[in-house]
Amino acid sequence: MEPLKRKLRDEADGHRPMATDGENPPVGRADWESIDVKDTDVKDTDVENTAPNAALTAPSLSQRAFWAQPASERAPVFAELRRTAPVSYQEPSVFSLAPQKSGFWAVTRLADVQYVSRHPDLFCSAQGVGLGDVPVDLLELNASFLVMDPPRHTEMRRIVSSAFTPRRIARLDDGIVAEANRIVDAFVERGGGDVVGDLAMKLPLWTISNMMGIPESMRAEFYRAAEGQIAAQDPEFATEGKDSTTVAIESAMTLHRLAGELIAARRAHPGDDVLSTLVSSTIDGEPLSDQMLGGIFVLFATAANDTTRTSTSHGVRLFAANPGEWERLQADLSLLPSTIEEIVRCASPVIHFRRTATRDTELAGVPLTAGAPVVMFYESANQDEAAFDAPERFDIARDPNPHVGFGGGGVHFCLGASLARAQLRALFGRLAERAATIQTGEAEYLTSNFVNGVKRMPVTVTARP
Repeated sequence: MEPLKRKLRDEADGHRPMATDGENPPVGRADWESIDVKDTDVKDTDVENTAPNAALTAPSLSQRAFWAQPASERAPVFAELRRTAPVSYQEPSVFSLAPQKSGFWAVTRLADVQYVSRHPDLFCSAQGVGLGDVPVDLLELNASFLVMDPPRHTEMRRIVSSAFTPRRIARLDDGIVAEANRIVDAFVERGGGDVVGDLAMKLPLWTISNMMGIPESMRAEFYRAAEGQIAAQDPEFATEGKDSTTVAIESAMTLHRLAGELIAARRAHPGDDVLSTLVSSTIDGEPLSDQMLGGIFVLFATAANDTTRTSTSHGVRLFAANPGEWERLQADLSLLPSTIEEIVRCASPVIHFRRTATRDTELAGVPLTAGAPVVMFYESANQDEAAFDAPERFDIARDPNPHVGFGGGGVHFCLGASLARAQLRALFGRLAERAATIQTGEAEYLTSNFVNGVKRMPVTVTARP
């Protein structure tokens, strides 16, 4: 394979056909071991600025400096966009892992995000779901059916969904509760600790490891690689002279190598885990290829990690800032389901997803041309004043709560939403039983335009008598 930097630039120069409704380009063979990770730096000059209409441009969401701010400081910009330019043209992002040839349209209101999500015939996923123009074969290696459209997406999602049988989910749910109890008990008995390392990251990584049958001997390497995928944009993780793209690629290579070892083991000796079920699945009468299985594995490694982890971290922060809501939950645990929905709304763990217009169309009165990148900003939609009463308020009994923390509905609604909710209920239910008070120090946030992550935050808890 040619060096990835050249491949990415070729894609940005337009050497890729546009997918039409119901079509996806065939998945090419991508040999991760041959990628020259030293040749992947992306420069600001790799993109061109082509605003279609200067009057439609708005405050910039394309610069690293904007995303280096915490969400509370980004909020006024999104509020202004919702008010004055809910669908606005943005210059090509210079804060992405691959260059963008053209700018993108930022969608900031809840109703418009839901419309884009629920019309895959108009807004496809196969050209990528993040900022930056990444080759289709590399997209599917990292995101599997997330970057597919019907009918391929429908078939792949059916296969993955079939791995979550009622018996397996029931057994997993019992394990999640037991593991959450163990994690929270240890956290409270220590009087707290770091919200990420000592609490938030533990349960989702334990869950995905058990779902996929990852042995203890692999877990430390698996955890590091999953972290590299999530945090690649943050300069803290670009160590030893490695840029963000290199970190992301090396993490993906590690995950694919681990997946290859596990897949070979399951083909030889099937077990009762999700990966064993997937290995024995077929599509069009043929077994899933190692490449397809690897893409699913990488997607699970990141998607099954970031939502629960990020929501847990922000949930603890929100309760510390709103002690009255903590007392309210402790007094009435029947509020736990609505509490989890409100935490996810306020956390908005995934900041954005992109779609691409399949043909000339219109959104909120704004004309869009075929091939235009359309980016749904869930962080903004979850604070939409037109959809939520006092959206800035953390209200654990909020009803209705039509948040898009798990996506805006439609065919790509988060497959792991129920699993994430089960983990969050287990964690905060146990924490409400064990911790009388919660106090937090200053949070350090991930520099990212994709994951609204907390890197670290000191937490002090007092145990209930």
